[in-house]
Amino acid sequence: MFTHLIIAATCALTLALVLNRLMLSVAPKLGLMDQPSTRRIHSKPIPRAGGIAIWLSFLLVIAGGLGSGLLKSQGSLSWEWLGAFAAGSFVLMIVGILDDRKGMQPLIKLAAHILAPTVFLIIQPINPGLFPADWSPIFDMVAFIIWSVVLINAFNLIDGLDGLCGGLAAVATLGLAVIALVNERTDAALLLIVMGGAIVGFLKYNLNPARIFLGDAGSMLIGFFLATAATNAVGRRAVVGIILLPIAVAGVPLLDVLLAIWRRGARRILNQLRGETIDGGIFDADRDHIHHRMLDSGGSQRKVAIILQGISIVLAVIAFLPMLFGEQMLALSVVGLLIVGLIGLRHLARVELEQSGSVVHMVIKLPGNRRRLAIALFFYDVIILALAGALGVLVETNFLAMPVSMQNPTQFIIAFTILGCLATLLAKVHLRLWARATLRDIISLQSWLLAAALVTFTLFSLANHSLEWTSIRVALISYLIAAVGVCLPRVALDLIREFALEARHHNPTSSLDGDSEPVVVLGAGDLGTLLLEHLKSSAHDAYANMRILGYLDEERALHGRRLRTFRVLGDLSMIPSLVEDQGLRGIVIAINKPSLELLEQIDLLAKEYKLRIYRWNVGITSMSDVISDKTNYRED
Repeated sequence: MFTHLIIAATCALTLALVLNRLMLSVAPKLGLMDQPSTRRIHSKPIPRAGGIAIWLSFLLVIAGGLGSGLLKSQGSLSWEWLGAFAAGSFVLMIVGILDDRKGMQPLIKLAAHILAPTVFLIIQPINPGLFPADWSPIFDMVAFIIWSVVLINAFNLIDGLDGLCGGLAAVATLGLAVIALVNERTDAALLLIVMGGAIVGFLKYNLNPARIFLGDAGSMLIGFFLATAATNAVGRRAVVGIILLPIAVAGVPLLDVLLAIWRRGARRILNQLRGETIDGGIFDADRDHIHHRMLDSGGSQRKVAIILQGISIVLAVIAFLPMLFGEQMLALSVVGLLIVGLIGLRHLARVELEQSGSVVHMVIKLPGNRRRLAIALFFYDVIILALAGALGVLVETNFLAMPVSMQNPTQFIIAFTILGCLATLLAKVHLRLWARATLRDIISLQSWLLAAALVTFTLFSLANHSLEWTSIRVALISYLIAAVGVCLPRVALDLIREFALEARHHNPTSSLDGDSEPVVVLGAGDLGTLLLEHLKSSAHDAYANMRILGYLDEERALHGRRLRTFRVLGDLSMIPSLVEDQGLRGIVIAINKPSLELLEQIDLLAKEYKLRIYRWNVGITSMSDVISDKTNYRED
């Protein structure tokens, strides 16, 4: 079988090289040219027909192998599967080609994204096995269609750099082929290897500087193929497949999709709150994708593509661990992905965090929004508590793979929801918004929720006249889920504002109004910390053009340390290098009683380097002093 894999991959690679070379001449005649624009990186027209070459290479090699008898029809490697894939992908190819020629409305493209997997299922019904066997097949069908639409859009959106989308697809097909061979799914492995060979042949002409692009037809084709082939490669792995397969197949593209939805949604909400005209929607293109930001930070196309492909490999390795070594590795994979996700959130989601921080600030500050937000949080708590109770039952039964041993699980869920809501009322979490949640607030809420879980268990046991240890396990699992879910939005309000502050000042390409004014804060003491708190709770347009580079302090022991996320750069001797290297324009003095000598030194530096000087101070002024000296009183 390995011989067949090598021969099939070689044939696909060779045919793709020939067809892509042919498309360089054919594409201009078909009007499939990517013209330079403000959203494009290239400076000259480039053919975008690489997807057609990949599609034809794949179909011809598989059809030729099956027709000649060199490939044995088995499992997904069959005429039925090939016909279903050809029909579904044909829908995407037609829509993609029309979009590449003249452009197309996003909703029409979305309809095609839904139609393609639907056609596939009509011709070749599949059972991914994501739900229990006794459930209606409609659940698996809907899940497959959603899965396909997500992957189609993910690879379509990430296709913005030379070699990026094709490279990520090559990583995904190779990883899935290995998993398929481990699971003894040689039919799925052969399909993946053939598609991988076709993609590698395309990459010969797509690596920077690219001579041909995938086009929308090609990027959508890749997403659709991975959606159909991934489930066959992994097999029925229930929880592992549901949680980790999307990350393993398309971790970076899916992250880009989630960030795009988050970013565009936050901008729309922000414009609505400001009463401004809403330009664009969720499906409208922008230049804030991950690869665009990395380019704006100074990376080359080749370097950015390699970094993102490296991240994709790391995500795939972490996600594939349970599929290779068993579900006992699931916890390790989840922890690893959480760590990678948190690091990525800090470094890749700066635009989204900045926009979200502005939304949170305006929601909290606008008159009348506090009451509406409190009501919304109450209904959120009801939903979370109900979901926590249901998930407690599902986890106890391994997502219904085992029979339900406890009596009346529905009654348990209802009781837990009602008592959980009562606990939140007793904890008084709805009387105010947790704009600054304290540890005491969190502990109080957790205590009341734990009490609600224990009371639910007690009442449930009394009602059923028996002490069920199953119900105590379900109660504790439900409590853990509810504890995280109920606390999350309260803690997130402050965290988002914190991250938004960091994103705003650490991101040179942040969407500040006008030119940014880089400044340093002189003084890394209490006043410097209070300045950060003030900026975090200030409106989005407060000090709109000011960007903090870091802190300066005369105390050498502080040099190199961080105040929150801002580094103490050194002392005033750093001013010349900061002016030259980072365009420093101002100094904010955050010292309670600066000495006359220090002020004179600052004044000399300001005159020499044309810097603006600001003063940050916090204190209490006696009203008697204000009344006796009204002319000198000024509110800062």
